Amino acid sequence: MATALFSLVPSPNEDEFIFRLDDEAKIRQARDILAGSETSRVHVQGRVVSETADHNPEWNFHLDPGSITFFDEADEDCDATGHYVSTQLDRIGEEGFLPENIWAPARSKITRELDS
Repeated sequence: MATALFSLVPSPNEDEFIFRLDDEAKIRQARDILAGSETSRVHVQGRVVSETADHNPEWNFHLDPGSITFFDEADEDCDATGHYVSTQLDRIGEEGFLPENIWAPARSKITRELDS
């Protein structure tokens, strides 16, 4: 099974957030975004898992690799900064905040692929 790690910046001036992909097609999509050949579906979204992951130890949550997709425009209920999500983990899915635990930072930008 293919595995690749990528970095994204959830919004300007935020710390790097690492996510893992385990699907060949999604890995190819992420590489196309980095290469500039994919220019519309360039933002990352996925289901929040409220625990630290080995590949993303600086954050108290990570994204379920099987849930990650790429998008053009986000639903505003799923848009938030990474730091806000990290402080509101107990509210996810309530009162319209990140419905179905989906985080889709509208200004996210993949910045690099890491050695895995």
